[in-house]
Amino acid sequence: MPLSDRERQILSDIEARLREEDPKFARTVGTTTVSTQARRRIKLAVAGFVVGLVLLFGIVAHIAWGLAGAALMLVSVIYGGTMLKRIGQNQPQPSAGQARSGFPRYLGEQRGRDDERQ
Repeated sequence: MPLSDRERQILSDIEARLREEDPKFARTVGTTTVSTQARRRIKLAVAGFVVGLVLLFGIVAHIAWGLAGAALMLVSVIYGGTMLKRIGQNQPQPSAGQARSGFPRYLGEQRGRDDERQ
């Protein structure tokens, strides 16, 4: 439902006051998206994986450090995979919808042709 002219004016006034009172917050809210946060978290997961790899192979002095490194790598991979999945869900996928609707339509057309032949 579209906004009326009065509602648009009120919204513009609120945005202008927000920009005046706290420009840093307004800039952060205006530029941050779900995918931006997910990308940042993926970078954190990659860094965690690298640290885990260093712990696993770099510090061979004690087995506990190796186990901690392996656990950190596992957690990082799971966390990074979850963030990649979240980014993938936010991207539009028009071809997936076409494929889902296209196959049943194709089967229906084939059945219609088979019925005409008989």
